[in-house]
Amino acid sequence: MMLFRSARNTDLDAIHHLAEESGVGITTLSKDKKILAKRLHWSTDSFHKNVERANNEYYLFVLENPKNKKIIGVSGIESCTGYESPFYSYKISKRTRICRSLDIRSDYEVLSLVNDNQGRSEICTLFLEPKYRKHKNGLLLSKARFLFIAQHPKRFASTVIAEMRGISDKNGISPFWENVGSHFFHMSFAEADRLTLTTDKQFIADLMPRNPIYIKLLSLQAQAAIGQPHPSTQTAMNILLKEGFRYNKYVDIFDAGPTLEVPRLKIKTIELSHVVTIKNISDEVSSTSYLLANTQLDFRATINSALVNKEKSTCIISKKTANLLQVTCGDQLRVAPLQLDVGELHD
Repeated sequence: MMLFRSARNTDLDAIHHLAEESGVGITTLSKDKKILAKRLHWSTDSFHKNVERANNEYYLFVLENPKNKKIIGVSGIESCTGYESPFYSYKISKRTRICRSLDIRSDYEVLSLVNDNQGRSEICTLFLEPKYRKHKNGLLLSKARFLFIAQHPKRFASTVIAEMRGISDKNGISPFWENVGSHFFHMSFAEADRLTLTTDKQFIADLMPRNPIYIKLLSLQAQAAIGQPHPSTQTAMNILLKEGFRYNKYVDIFDAGPTLEVPRLKIKTIELSHVVTIKNISDEVSSTSYLLANTQLDFRATINSALVNKEKSTCIISKKTANLLQVTCGDQLRVAPLQLDVGELHD
């Protein structure tokens, strides 16, 4: 049984280790320790902040093995994208040209630079150590965030998005970047990704082509990468699709990974979650497994068995679960059923 909890400033070294393992393409998980430290401080400040509506908050969580306190995964939520700097995407649009005199019709697609997703909440910063991609760890790391959103809805926008990591090889080479971005930015994919996190993104507005890009003119490899997730991200995407997220023809401007979106209240885990009061704490509980979380900003969640009486809004949990979530009889929990037919999370 793993513990999903709010990240602390003391977690910096462990999170930096995860960042070093994560490869290229997870923009919000920087390998620069100073940048990570700033984001961690941003997160801890956000958890302690009194919020009436989403502004410029960032919530970072870690997945911890309670047996040895080892941090094995990380995930996050940004409350309001583009609050301090533009949030750019490519939108895929269809166009048609017709020559009636020659009886020729040409249908094609273009990429247009937009910031349509600005102001939405984004789930992000997801990475799980490869050897722990089993035993529902990936489900907990991904889905527990939705219990936090459900418990604290004022902190988030009405629409939630997720930018999925796009196609790149083991050396971090992206076919889309090589065919598009590299010609205008004159830097590597990794460097552009780093600048996205460390600057106000003005370089994107300055250097990115302003006219639509005709997809048919790109290499076949670049065309094939558009809207496709990295192989190690496919299961993470499947989890989100099952939660109600949909791909609406927006892609990342650097690697062309798909952007998914969903109305916040239509996220399945949020829809199916409810608050119960702990009626009893037992030595052991053999029953259905649930996502279980406390209702505090000092957030803690896990997956374990619980006896839930939905009609009476009560539950019985084990001592182990109570200790992990730091709750006792009379306290409240937010619970949600698991959806297990999605495979195991990669990243």
